Amino acid sequence: MRQFFATLLLALAAGSAAADAPPRFGLSGFGTLGVVRSDKDDYHFRSSGTQSARGPGQNFDPSVDSVLGLQGTGHLHDQLDFTVQAISRQAVGYNYSPHITWAYLRYRATPALTVRVGRTTTPFFMFSDSLNVNFATPWVRPPPEVYNLNPFSDLDGIDLLYRIPVGEMDLEIQGFFGNSAVSARSASARLKNAKGINFGLVGSGFSAHAGYARTRLELQWDANFSQALTRLLNAVDENAELSGTKGTTEFFSAGFQWERNNWLIIAEFAKRRVDRYINSAHAWYVTTGYHFNNLTPYATYSQQIQDSPASGAKLKPTLMPLLDPRNNAQQGVALGVRWDIARNIALKSQIERIDAAPGSRGMFPSDVAADYLKPASPVHVFSMSVDFVF
Repeated sequence: MRQFFATLLLALAAGSAAADAPPRFGLSGFGTLGVVRSDKDDYHFRSSGTQSARGPGQNFDPSVDSVLGLQGTGHLHDQLDFTVQAISRQAVGYNYSPHITWAYLRYRATPALTVRVGRTTTPFFMFSDSLNVNFATPWVRPPPEVYNLNPFSDLDGIDLLYRIPVGEMDLEIQGFFGNSAVSARSASARLKNAKGINFGLVGSGFSAHAGYARTRLELQWDANFSQALTRLLNAVDENAELSGTKGTTEFFSAGFQWERNNWLIIAEFAKRRVDRYINSAHAWYVTTGYHFNNLTPYATYSQQIQDSPASGAKLKPTLMPLLDPRNNAQQGVALGVRWDIARNIALKSQIERIDAAPGSRGMFPSDVAADYLKPASPVHVFSMSVDFVF
């Protein structure tokens, strides 16, 4: 499904032009109107570390999944074109200012080799290119246990894509290099000199992805809670580091999607290994669905596990949950259904049970330190959304 979004939007943009005269410029868009509600007042579900910890008080919160995006394309030459994409969705402090997610020049050097320069998506996951386009996936949202491992969405730099026919399938090799920045809850972070390689295989109802990236990590916490935690850790271990400019991160991912005889199976694994500032963790999910004409019910099991905490400092057992409030370890079981009510509109609903790991609040962050000392308990989350492209 990596190519689905680009193919669909280009097709819609060209719909008003003659078949033998594609437009020089095209404009298309996408969006999601969604609501989320949990069954516990003090557990506000968040799918990303870039979203504020507390909800504005609604019973049904529209800020988690709702997004609106526009994309413009222009053909400058037979081998040269450009793409610009902007989205509006909740960021830190309930800021909905439009954000440029794509802004690149693409040069087709040969039929097999493409070079892109500018801002693209950080290609760390199987569905990285469609993270904001929920219409392109069966779920209300991609399983956050996996996709929460990387909050960086944009990569400013260069990538090369090389396609090779392999029987009835196509092999795509992508190499990339660039920098990225993000503002998250109570912190700002940068990736410096990120470099990596991805492999994708597509064809015959099957697609697969595998990738590796390595980058420098800079992190600065700005919240009073994090600063107080740093002082506490330094009193125990003078070498404890929760922020700085000397971090190194590696990221691994692999997954596949298979569709045949109305059956749908998607699975993905990802691992984040960090030497300081944040925790190391791995996660995975498996989704099974079945197409009944325009209805697709599905079930997903997902899990994130912390491999090592952000700091090796030793605290009293009663204070250990304070050591790493960024530990999002949890497991979830979700049941949902997608209803394609029109060729460009899908209605989705999903209910899930989420169990946070001991010492973690999972994807239910809090600005109150005492909340991390409370025992974890199952939380049930209900979500509905309308996804569309135009």
